[in-house]
Amino acid sequence: MLNFIDKKIRQAFSDAALHYDVLASLQKEIGRDLLARLRSVENQLFIDEKIGQREIAILDIGMGTGWLTKRLADFFVDAKVYGLDFASGMVEIAKGKYDEFHIIQANACALPFKEKSFDLIISNLTYQWIMDLPKAFDQAYHQLKPEGHFYFTLFGGETCQELFVSLEKTAKDNVFDQQLFMKRLGRRDQVRKALEGSGFKDIKIDYERIKTRFPDMLSLVKWLKDIGANTLDRDFFVGKDWLNRANDHYNQTFRDHLGVFATFEVIWVKASK
Repeated sequence: MLNFIDKKIRQAFSDAALHYDVLASLQKEIGRDLLARLRSVENQLFIDEKIGQREIAILDIGMGTGWLTKRLADFFVDAKVYGLDFASGMVEIAKGKYDEFHIIQANACALPFKEKSFDLIISNLTYQWIMDLPKAFDQAYHQLKPEGHFYFTLFGGETCQELFVSLEKTAKDNVFDQQLFMKRLGRRDQVRKALEGSGFKDIKIDYERIKTRFPDMLSLVKWLKDIGANTLDRDFFVGKDWLNRANDHYNQTFRDHLGVFATFEVIWVKASK
């Protein structure tokens, strides 16, 4: 069952690859902030490099179409940078756009590298789609060199809470089960526990809630589908009548002076080996 779900997610992101960069402005904004946070490790990495006369290696897990990976390569100009994604459509787009870094198709739970290969591993808004966080973090831990750094973001459990409240409030016959989607979005305590179980140290977890504007709930659902992030309708049938009821509830309940909003909880994590 888990393999079936992962295949559906992989296909969804592959299908979205062609217009992903146009629609993914929120991901890019968070990615820019993630790059800014890497300045705290930049000096340490390259001081160690000069002392040891070795090449720095960096891995971006869940690169999408390679937008952030390209900026990593520009930012760490003397490093060997790898971008990895499990969706073939994303990989194909990245290969057609960039030659500044190595591009690999693989799963975050089965990284195809030797142990202790990387000084720095980053990931931007990927781990919320991974069912087995402990396994994925184990993989990252083993791929890091001693004293290596792990920086990543993921969407937390409060993400799109307005959407699920609206669906729940307008469902009939108790057919709605938000666990079909929400189980994929880790809570901060789950993330910390999984990191500690993998052996990471110096774990620091922060979070923020970002309100993003949409014309209405249906526009939010379309946006989620267009970026490959909405697999809810493949798990059970949400008919037109239910969507319209939920849309009315959403528009009446989750609106302020700027219009209809959706909450995205962003979890920021940094850890060391």
